This record gives sequence, C-alpha cells and structure tokens, in this order.
Amino acid sequence: MTYKAVCFDMDGVLVDTMKDHAKAWNYAFGEQGYNISEDYFYELEGMPGMQTITHVDQHRFLQLSELEQQSIYHIKRAFFVQHSQYSFYKDTVEAIKALKEAGIPIALASGSRKEFVHEVLKQLPVSFDAVITGDDVKKGKPSPEPYEKVFKQFPFAADEWIVVENAPLGIQSGADSGAHVLALLTTMPKEKLSRADEILHDHGTLKQNLLKKLRG
Repeated sequence: MTYKAVCFDMDGVLVDTMKDHAKAWNYAFGEQGYNISEDYFYELEGMPGMQTITHVDQHRFLQLSELEQQSIYHIKRAFFVQHSQYSFYKDTVEAIKALKEAGIPIALASGSRKEFVHEVLKQLPVSFDAVITGDDVKKGKPSPEPYEKVFKQFPFAADEWIVVENAPLGIQSGADSGAHVLALLTTMPKEKLSRADEILHDHGTLKQNLLKKLRG
C-alpha cells in the first residue's frame, strides 16, 4: 500500500498533556463531590470535554444535573489553564518537520478545544495543512468523524492516510475511518492499543518509519 498523507493526534502524540488533563478532571469532579481517579481519564483521552462529562455521568451513574455538568466543564478548563505545564514530544516534532520538508501533506485531528489547539500550534516551527479540533465536530473520538472531516479536505482515499495516535479512543476513531493507524506508547500500555495496525515502541524511529511508508 502506498500512503500519501499523515494525520496526527495532538494530546499524547505532539504534546505531553495527559497528566495535566487527568489532574484537572479529577479536581473538577471532586469539586462537585465525586471522586473519579486520575487513571480513569487516561482511558477517555481524545474525547472532547462535554462528551467526557457525559460519558463519566452515564458509566458511573452520577445523574449529574445540567448545571453540575456545566460547572465541571468550566472548573476543569480553568484548572487546566492555570496548572498545565505541557511540553512537546521532540521526536514527533522532528517527524512533522521532515514530512513538511518532503512535501508530504500533514494534518491534525484533536479532541481539545480550538483555543488550546491554536495555542499549541503557534509554537511549532511548521504548520499543518488541515486542523480539526473538538469544536469542529458533532461527535468526537471514538467516532471516526474527526478523521473523516480531515480526509474530505484532500484528494486521497482514507486508506491512503496514516494516523498517528496513542490512546484507545483515538485509535478506534482512526481505524473506523479506514486509515492505517500507527500507535505510540506515550500514555497507555501496549495491551490497551490492540486496534492499532502497528505499535511503535521506539519514538525515535517515528520519522524514519513514516518516511519509509510514504516513499513506498
């Protein structure tokens, strides 16, 4: 198979933010009297904010009111903004730069809100050819909609794309979109990433791995 383009996830692939997201969610639910462990939110990585709250509400049988849901959402956002100290994954940045220099289309599909995505991207030395955020979709990951919206902006079939992910919901989203999914071991153990077509154990080989696939 000849691949023609690459779409990256952001949290856990481009930037190391998941520990900050998990702490913020734990704090926000705690403020409403609900003790949800930080570890639980790693399983939900990639899911947009309000969708995360709805998921936790349904699966933990919390019966949250609309006011409580909105309060959790705003508390989480404020806590994350105040306390997040994210850093970039150097190997991913190097891979993105190499793809850009080689003239290969690159895109990003993130469940994070548009404001935060743009804050992150303005710090990069290169730009993506297309960006979809959690604010741009009706259904976030694990739905394939984020990746499908990216693919519609290019003249390539879904199976001509490589999706780079790191978490179960994002991998499911990429796989259901029809793309080839390459998973990175940044936040979850490999047994949680079974739907990926490949799991890359050494992040330092990401650039070479992608270039090899895209050059046939």
